Amino acid sequence: MQENRPSFRITAAVALLSLAAGASADDGAPPRVLPADVQADVEAIAGHLTQVNDADAMLACGKAVDNARYGVETMLEVGEKNLRAGYMTQAAYDGMAPALRSLLAALSPQDCESASGVRRDFYQCMSSDYNHVLACGKAHPFEP
Repeated sequence: MQENRPSFRITAAVALLSLAAGASADDGAPPRVLPADVQADVEAIAGHLTQVNDADAMLACGKAVDNARYGVETMLEVGEKNLRAGYMTQAAYDGMAPALRSLLAALSPQDCESASGVRRDFYQCMSSDYNHVLACGKAHPFEP
């Protein structure tokens, strides 16, 4: 891992926190504030999504790539919705989206099949339907 580039773990955490914290678009207006009970739900979900639930999954590259791509695509879609709704600033979205798109481009069956070390561990983690890409990226950070 290069020291000058943030790891996927850091990028994913920032993305999730940006989605939870939010702010409005380009006009400099303060972010829309979530009601306290909704904010508590967001924080509970964020905590759950960062936990590996099935650490013993067998490596299955097709499933791992599908699961990982689905998770990243969903994070990008939620970010776009939060941006449009005023819960996230353009700067916050621009800060997280390129890293997620880079990861999305790197996720492939060929990459999984040739992966070793931490990268293989990530794909093995993603082989379980019970794990989220955020949890696997946190547990097994690699550079896209």
